[in-house]
Amino acid sequence: MGDFHLGLRTQCISTPRHPPTPLRPMISVPAIRPLSRVLLFTLLASVAASGRADEVLLTNGDRLSGTVISKTPEGLKFKTQYAGVLRIDWRMVETLSTDQPVNVMMRSNEGRLDTRLERSDEERAVRLAEVPEVPPLKLDRITYLNPTPSQSGEGFEYSGRVNLAGNSVSGNSETTHLVAEGELTGVAKKTRFTLRAKGEERTEGDDVSASNLLVSADRDWFVSKKRFIYGRTTVERDRFRDLDLRFSTGSGLGLQVIDNDQTGLSVQGGLDLVRENRVDTDDQSYPAVGWGVRYRHWLIGRSAEFFHQQDGYMNIRDASDVTLRMRTGFRLPIIERLSAQVQGVVDWEGQPAEGRKSADLSLQFGVGYEW
Repeated sequence: MGDFHLGLRTQCISTPRHPPTPLRPMISVPAIRPLSRVLLFTLLASVAASGRADEVLLTNGDRLSGTVISKTPEGLKFKTQYAGVLRIDWRMVETLSTDQPVNVMMRSNEGRLDTRLERSDEERAVRLAEVPEVPPLKLDRITYLNPTPSQSGEGFEYSGRVNLAGNSVSGNSETTHLVAEGELTGVAKKTRFTLRAKGEERTEGDDVSASNLLVSADRDWFVSKKRFIYGRTTVERDRFRDLDLRFSTGSGLGLQVIDNDQTGLSVQGGLDLVRENRVDTDDQSYPAVGWGVRYRHWLIGRSAEFFHQQDGYMNIRDASDVTLRMRTGFRLPIIERLSAQVQGVVDWEGQPAEGRKSADLSLQFGVGYEW
């Protein structure tokens, strides 16, 4: 059938001088057909894309659809549209398939491969789509799926946190108090480091009532899965505690008791060398027994994170000369990367300078940002 056009024809009542002329066509039917094909193709493509999903079959017969994020010794991290991110015990996985290639890292340095995974009829096994000639791979031989740089040994992963707390009062009295702290952490397969800095300033009227700064650096080298050798350095200044500068450095042995997404606990102990430059009293240097504790734990539903950090050392020549820094508190997620924080801070000196107290205690409320 030929083209046809939809138009209008106008005509005068009186005899026209010129023959009536049809208006230009408004729509051409064949022009509709290519457009329809494009729309139809787009619709089908979107439907097909929405239907793509990875699939996990559990040993109890349950079947889950979603996206494989990663697999670690703690289990399989699997994202679903209906339940968010699930953490599945790897021992409960019978087989699985992926729509896109994942990075498979096998145990005992057996190698790595980017490949789609396909279901296998063998017990707790999977097929590698990129190498169909290879027999089904037992799930127990897979250490990681999509490993991070630290898990694969290819580099560091970095994370950080900054926190700001303070208040300001004006009226019958003028008071300002500001506490700023930051932390940067780098983690590799067999080592990690942490840099921390904290500063505090408090004024009452025109008088400064608190001013201090603490900077520390820690480095751990793992000699086994849980044991590590550490080195640490701390620089501290607090004139209100008669400290013009305190410098300490030391090393020792540590134990990573727990380390997973939910909980982390490490303890360490060794020897430190401490040098104190005092404002009013005599300077001193001494060897010390040092220790440290790091603990974190997410409460049910990851509604809040509890944390406790402690560092201290004791003068070997005088057991009553103990220095302790401790902070304990909660972080409450607000929105992505932003959290509220409340913490209690204790600074203790067993032998404070004359006219000073042993303990400085504070309760701090602030807002933190993580990356």
